[in-house]
Amino acid sequence: MAIRRSNRFSASQSPSEMTMTERLKIANQIYVSYPRFKAILSAIEYCHHFSCCKDEPECMFLSGPTGVGKSTIYRTYASKYPRQVTKEGTIVPILAITVPAPVTVKTVVTKMLWELGDPAYEKRTIGNQTIRLIGLIKDCGVELIILDEFQHFIDRDSEKVLKTVSDWLKTLILDTNLPIILIGLPEAEQVLQLKSHSQLSRRFANRYCLSPFDWQSDNGLEFRTFLHLLESSLPLNEVSNLGSSEMALRCYYASDGVIAYVMKLIRYGTYVALK
Repeated sequence: MAIRRSNRFSASQSPSEMTMTERLKIANQIYVSYPRFKAILSAIEYCHHFSCCKDEPECMFLSGPTGVGKSTIYRTYASKYPRQVTKEGTIVPILAITVPAPVTVKTVVTKMLWELGDPAYEKRTIGNQTIRLIGLIKDCGVELIILDEFQHFIDRDSEKVLKTVSDWLKTLILDTNLPIILIGLPEAEQVLQLKSHSQLSRRFANRYCLSPFDWQSDNGLEFRTFLHLLESSLPLNEVSNLGSSEMALRCYYASDGVIAYVMKLIRYGTYVALK
């Protein structure tokens, strides 16, 4: 496992020498990259870079319940490829959006156009918008497309909507020849399971599920290691023994192993300790 934080302790500065604001900033910016997290990052990297060598891009579907870190994963990956403003224009290596709710294909295309800086992002029909989108994707040097919260399409609960989404995704892949990463709750996989769109399902053969920590499978070893590494980055003067069997089990039952709840618990505990 690895730890990253944007504001590490300096060699000459102890936590007690920091201000309350500095400590809280550190606590809020910590994240721990554990093996499953890194495996999914590697899978995204594979789709991103291996697709340029193939006639058909490698696409991927990442599913998992709320709070397990799906959005953190794609933001972590996208942060390595920031947009750049050059004399020729803006380069956007990764086009990543959160699918809006309520959702239609038009609202998604509109948001993608807005993200790429199209001043007329809301104008014209879906067909015209899609043509502009494909042109901008090429002009901005987009290499990878990420659509987060993809389950919002399923919320419409309409076979017609699902078919429309499937048709649009297939067209986007064919016309751009770019890899697409879909991220959402497990039920979002319905879009890829339509019998009438087996070609789309084949294109998203790379599928990963990110689940909460499971205490039973390894007696909490992965979870305890995660807490131990997390604690080593906390801006506190004394150790809290988060990785001990008793404390880790308490944290596990309080969070059900969901990483978002773990981080909320630890960050609030850090705030209380500092106060």
